[in-house]
Amino acid sequence: MTPPHPASGGLPSPDAVRRLVTRGRPAEFPLPPTVPWSGVPAAAEGLRAGLGADDLLVIASPGAGPGRPPSLVVRRLVDRDEARRLRGPLEALVAEFRDLAHRLAVPFRLHVEPALVGGDEYPDELEAAGETWSLHVHGEHCLFAGLVSGREVEVNTDDPDAVDPGFLLRYAESTGRHAEVRAACVEGFHDMDRMLTLAGLGPRRG
Repeated sequence: MTPPHPASGGLPSPDAVRRLVTRGRPAEFPLPPTVPWSGVPAAAEGLRAGLGADDLLVIASPGAGPGRPPSLVVRRLVDRDEARRLRGPLEALVAEFRDLAHRLAVPFRLHVEPALVGGDEYPDELEAAGETWSLHVHGEHCLFAGLVSGREVEVNTDDPDAVDPGFLLRYAESTGRHAEVRAACVEGFHDMDRMLTLAGLGPRRG
């Protein structure tokens, strides 16, 4: 059994955590029940500092009821070498996403937004970019779902250039293409967020 790290409230040592957490295999470390929630962020920050690795993500979890005390979840993200190798495919994905977002946002603002602003009934489908799209409007966002292609594009209709890691990954998955980038997102949103940040394409979100 891994010995606890004496300075981390019973957590394993940073060296042990580094060995334990691998790609696709996160680890959860329960904190002692005596640690109040107010102390959990400090414990997370202490573990981050001890790990000293920017590809290890430490997330503070509040737990769930008396049987699940607060814990720290550690995930290993895509490393810098792989992110560097995938920069070209990632940039191509972002450019494709933004191009389509603009081609959808323009007719949306022309044909749908006036009804929304006026509180009137608005169409639930839109012809744009060579396809019919169903519309799911929420706030400044609209999820466009292609009825033929199956593509799903979550667009900030006020700022189509905005790129959210989760929305970008959802789009990539819905296309059935961009296999290299999708395969690198073992930890989903978190890996995409890291690749965008390392490529200088984040964190502009809407």
